[in-house]
Amino acid sequence: MRWRVLCCLPVLLVAACAGLPQRNAVAVGDAANRQIVIAIAQAPTVSAALLGAPELRQQRRRGYRAAPAVERVLQQLAREHALTRVDGWPISSLEVYCEVYEVGPDVAVESLLDRLSRDSRVVIAQRVNLFETLASSYDDTYVDLQTAVVQLDLESAHQLATGRGATVAIIDSSIDARHPELRANVGFTADLVRHTPRPRSGEVHGTAVAGVIAAIANNAEGIVGIAPDVSIAALRACWAVEPGSPRARCSTFSLAKALEVALDLAPDVINMSLTGPHDPLLAQLLARIIERGIAVVTARPGPQDSGDFPASQAGVLVAQSPRSLRNARWPNSIGAPADEILTTVPAAEYAFLSGTSLAAAHVSGVIALLLETAPGIGVSQIAGLLRETSISAAGEESVNACRALAKLAETVGCRPSYEFVSLSD
Repeated sequence: MRWRVLCCLPVLLVAACAGLPQRNAVAVGDAANRQIVIAIAQAPTVSAALLGAPELRQQRRRGYRAAPAVERVLQQLAREHALTRVDGWPISSLEVYCEVYEVGPDVAVESLLDRLSRDSRVVIAQRVNLFETLASSYDDTYVDLQTAVVQLDLESAHQLATGRGATVAIIDSSIDARHPELRANVGFTADLVRHTPRPRSGEVHGTAVAGVIAAIANNAEGIVGIAPDVSIAALRACWAVEPGSPRARCSTFSLAKALEVALDLAPDVINMSLTGPHDPLLAQLLARIIERGIAVVTARPGPQDSGDFPASQAGVLVAQSPRSLRNARWPNSIGAPADEILTTVPAAEYAFLSGTSLAAAHVSGVIALLLETAPGIGVSQIAGLLRETSISAAGEESVNACRALAKLAETVGCRPSYEFVSLSD
């Protein structure tokens, strides 16, 4: 049995602001084709009520309404263009307030966006884009249940670092924070998807990514994570297409909200295992995050995928399977295990999964190890170190956690030679 696991198509704007008119539900699937995002300038001082711990801000709505002057513009735009207001949220880091509108069936969306882009009141006008996750699972027989542990020489690497003190924000579908492999390491959660309730036991894709990064070591349970002592910030910006399905979706606005929360949290690493079309709003937010020195890791999209964002964003680290690295399209491409990876899934279970989403999780975990050893290391230095210490075999390259740590710490102790078996597609 073979599954295609699609990840986080960016969801639509979430969490209607208090005091606004009654909003329609956020669209799902094809309905997003008739929705647009408009950003209006709003000074960050307007959001003074948002000061305080990030985990408390997300529970309050009063501070998230548009300023009176911005609210008037939002209403004017709705009347002028026959738009239906759906949802809104301030993006303080860009000094804007974002509103999702639904476009009427008789209005040409591209012509409308062209008019809005020339409107002096509008900072950004774009479609609500959708993104897909990048993974697949197999139900085959395996000789070695956790081959990545051998490939990355984790046993030796964990003598040098375990990720303690580092934080990875996972922007994905819901993570099962009660899973015995994860409950000690998920330190912060935020559900940024309002229209689809978060399943009590989490969702497949987010839980699988979290397991690769942070599964606890030496707990008499199934697997060990790349960085078993790392702290996880679980930011749900995507939702499963069907209950229990490995396929998930997310939108421009849900991802924008998640990135804004991540800016507040200031994690060491952000893992975004998804792909879709170029998105101006998300591109600006990612640029702001990268400027702050936060490592952003994404997954390499396949030829069948609808776009190559955020892999195409400058400064983003792109994880690929070792066999595809020779055809890398991006300068920050890094090879990592992606085939037949044993990881966590909801309800305290495990599954074999494959795909570049898991390659991204491996890279994020190794970066957490490096940041424990050298907290001030820059993203460009990390990328160079990972490539320089990768292991080559049969024309393929994969990161090696022990070699990267040993070079950074100027020590020895890794295996002198390395071999990995190349699995066929």
